[in-house]
Amino acid sequence: MIRFGVVTAFEHEDASSRSLLEACRRHGTAVPVDPATLSVSVVDGRTAVCAAGEDSWTFDAFLLLRGIGRNGDADVQLEAYRTLERVGALLINGLEPLLSAQDKLRSSRILGEAGVPTPPVAVVQREADLERVLATLGRAVAKPQWGSLGEGVELLDEGPDGMRRAAGLLQEQGAVFLQAWVDHGGSDIRAFVVDGRIEAAMERIAPIGEFRTNVAVGADGRAIELSARLEEVAVRAARALGLEWAGVDLALGPDGPTVIEVNGSPGWEGIERATGRDMAGAIAAHAARRVSQRALRRAAFVEGG
Repeated sequence: MIRFGVVTAFEHEDASSRSLLEACRRHGTAVPVDPATLSVSVVDGRTAVCAAGEDSWTFDAFLLLRGIGRNGDADVQLEAYRTLERVGALLINGLEPLLSAQDKLRSSRILGEAGVPTPPVAVVQREADLERVLATLGRAVAKPQWGSLGEGVELLDEGPDGMRRAAGLLQEQGAVFLQAWVDHGGSDIRAFVVDGRIEAAMERIAPIGEFRTNVAVGADGRAIELSARLEEVAVRAARALGLEWAGVDLALGPDGPTVIEVNGSPGWEGIERATGRDMAGAIAAHAARRVSQRALRRAAFVEGG
């Protein structure tokens, strides 16, 4: 029987955490793992990781959903995930793909180098560079370099007002991430990718007077079928970042589809409500397949000597 560890700091509050635990239990057993329960030891050259008070080797896979907790130390938790991978644990998604998706500059670079269409971006640390960058980008969106749910996102108009606001953000934050504005007409697309396939997609329609299309800020979602081109772009984006499951946000601009952002640990309550599809079930089924494939490879290796 497969034994999953579902890593979440918000087992009870987060609907996605609850549904993923339930879905995993249809394939075996599932244990909620609070990141604060991770511990690492090195004794006589042997490295071991404990999760929720149990040795990591008792789990077949860890699903990283809400991997940084409000308790404990974030740096320790990140190092625990690295150590889990070092000692042979299966993490879905893997740590480096998650960190790449979380870092907007890094993800933009990776996507661009892979040929995935994305808007121009820049990060600046000096006010002296802002005027040049804003002149290049034009109207731009300022975002926290790490963040989600549309929090801290601002639309900067061209001209003195945008420059002043960007300078203020720079002073507050020490650096400012800027992404060229894509005129999407008040709506964009969230595609949910699992194992290289589109499991569901919805159009997200921003509330009146709001440019952000996040469901968390009140956007409406409606189920849509993606064109072959949109499917290709979304799947390529997830693959470029090494994500086994992801939420890919796309906008249809004047030059065609472009990837605005990729989330490696998205919530799915909104897309499930809009589409009626079971995202937790798709992720759990994929994780079960990964565990089975891994067991077969190990068995073949042992038999082959």
